[in-house]
Amino acid sequence: MEISDSDLDIAYRYPFSSEAKSYISGLGAKFDPAMLEKGRLRLDEAIKKSRIEYSRTAIKAVKQTYIVSYLYARMLVSALNSKMAIDRYVAAESRRSGAALLDETEGNIARMAKDVGLHLFHDKTFSIQFTDFLMFSPKTPDFALVHQEMDKGVVHIQKYKAVKIVEKAMAAEISRNLPIPAKDLPKEVIAYAKTIKVPVPKASIKIDESGRYEWIARLIANPIGDVRHRTVNLILAPYFVNVKGMSEDDAAKAIIDYIERCKQIDPNTKVNESYIKYQCKYAKTKGSRPLSYDRARELLKDVMDF
Repeated sequence: MEISDSDLDIAYRYPFSSEAKSYISGLGAKFDPAMLEKGRLRLDEAIKKSRIEYSRTAIKAVKQTYIVSYLYARMLVSALNSKMAIDRYVAAESRRSGAALLDETEGNIARMAKDVGLHLFHDKTFSIQFTDFLMFSPKTPDFALVHQEMDKGVVHIQKYKAVKIVEKAMAAEISRNLPIPAKDLPKEVIAYAKTIKVPVPKASIKIDESGRYEWIARLIANPIGDVRHRTVNLILAPYFVNVKGMSEDDAAKAIIDYIERCKQIDPNTKVNESYIKYQCKYAKTKGSRPLSYDRARELLKDVMDF
């Protein structure tokens, strides 16, 4: 398939991008054993070293190989049926694309942010929607709200912070639809995956609990038109208060912002500010946790694409 040099470069840097998907769709669905091996090398690097190296290249064949091997790596890590392997793979892929993002212009950073569903803009400085900042900012002191410049529902940030936030949103995009169900995997992939040895994580390693709720990032990025009362009290309030550790007031502001965006789909809702504040207070008092992924799928199956 013919693809412009600029689109090929974007697809190479960000193999989950619309340019990469367009390129892949033009190749057809023929199984390629050579690409399976390339995907294995990519996955090995992610699992064993917790990284996938990014390097600049002008060689078109290298870029094309990398784009296709991304698909095979996703199939292989799905066939492994290991949460640890998936977590390491997603983290390594997102860090690789984050490294590529550092080379980008401010305009291209904002463009890639849009591709992964972030409301990030650039005009002299970067500005990001308050809810997106809360959802995707790293848990480090320099990202604490007290250190940010905020105005009218947006947070103003420097380039390096914008890159880190987009990188985390990329991780959410990469993890989308992983693991691929076994019934949708080629039999060659399933057989090959049996030759891959997955390290057993040490018991002392603490898994970041926020990873359990990665799907909530997609919920917040995609407003819904129904089930909003239960979404607030069963998912959003306990998530912002007890998982993200936000104050009741900050959590309420984030949820109010989300509901306002939901109203653009359907303005008819009885979810008001007092209800939201009450649910945040209740979640704090009870220490409640958000619904599990499976329970949320049952609740939101008609209004959210999981």
